[in-house]
Amino acid sequence: MTAAQQRGVSSWTLLSFAAVAFMARSVMLMLGPLLVVLADDFGTSIAVAGQLAAATFVTWGITAPLVGPISDTYGRRPVLLIGVLLMTLGVLGSGVAWSYGSLLAARLITGVGTAMLPMTMRAALADNLPSEKVGKAVGFVTASSWVGLALGVPAIALLGYIGGWRLPFYITGALSLALWVPLYLSLPSGQQRLGQSIDLINRFKVIGRQSACWYVLIANTAQQATLLGLMTYFAAYMIEGYGWDEADTAPGLALLGVGAVIGSFAGGVLAGRARSLEWLAAISLVGGAVTGLLFALDAHTWIVVSVAFVASVLVSVSMPVLTTLIMHLAGQSRGTAGGMFTTSAQAGGVVGASAGGLMLSLGGFPAVGLLYLLAAVLSASVVGFIMRRSPAFRLEGKGT
Repeated sequence: MTAAQQRGVSSWTLLSFAAVAFMARSVMLMLGPLLVVLADDFGTSIAVAGQLAAATFVTWGITAPLVGPISDTYGRRPVLLIGVLLMTLGVLGSGVAWSYGSLLAARLITGVGTAMLPMTMRAALADNLPSEKVGKAVGFVTASSWVGLALGVPAIALLGYIGGWRLPFYITGALSLALWVPLYLSLPSGQQRLGQSIDLINRFKVIGRQSACWYVLIANTAQQATLLGLMTYFAAYMIEGYGWDEADTAPGLALLGVGAVIGSFAGGVLAGRARSLEWLAAISLVGGAVTGLLFALDAHTWIVVSVAFVASVLVSVSMPVLTTLIMHLAGQSRGTAGGMFTTSAQAGGVVGASAGGLMLSLGGFPAVGLLYLLAAVLSASVVGFIMRRSPAFRLEGKGT
């Protein structure tokens, strides 16, 4: 155990991380309740508007693996501070967008900024906490990010209903900028430089030569396709299929957020425990089945919302478990591993949003549900049949 891990993380730092995670999640998922009005305003389809969300995931995925080695070399602090500023620029730029293309460009910038935040915070926690405490801390920060769905995204839906789609971007941008000060004050300057080489190729080789890491990345990509796809298209599904408006989506989105918070906390408790991979495989499979059912249901509105809530709980369990595993495997290259892990998540987001839009145009929402079911089956198969049998996934003293 290092001296930093013995000192631990202050409550103020952990709360600052939670607030940044909350805002980053709100920013990434804020297009969901606005897709229909954006499609109307720019004269396009919901499926095409959904590509705005996919574009954000693309730049996030491209940026994340570069951020990891940089944070390993220069420290977590500068990466986090610059990331918040870029996120703010992208959000405010979205608010003043005059065309589909300009909004697309702003969302690309948003993806770069937000990519610099989640895994850098997780790497900082792994740097400063003993391994047995990392899972719970990551679970807390991850759950806080999903509070952004429970509170932030419903608030965005209401703001869009009240003041048009630009107002949520203005307010969210201002709040993002306001977070910079507490983050600046809470991050110790002593973490600015870790003194490691920024040799990207060798860093990636260290992680890439471990087949166990690839299993984690594949499982995460498939699981996040289901999760982020659900979060992208749920509001549009309810608006188109059940006659909701943007304001009506707020309570439904809040329930999805609460479900994701519950799932993240459950994943934090499950991380590193005996038989955790067996449980994760089963939970992933059931979560995919419930998500697929959701988009094919023809039932009362609140039955559909209840099914969505259950789906959000189940498909949110994996992140803390898989994060803990890849950080355990990465050793001193946690930032690099974190960047690759984030890239895998955003690759899942691209599949969930972009391929989900394609399936929507081809076969409607039931086809979207089928896509997410197949993704969850892939994730459960990798976890249950490959990872569970590998000795690489046995954490200290606990097994899997």
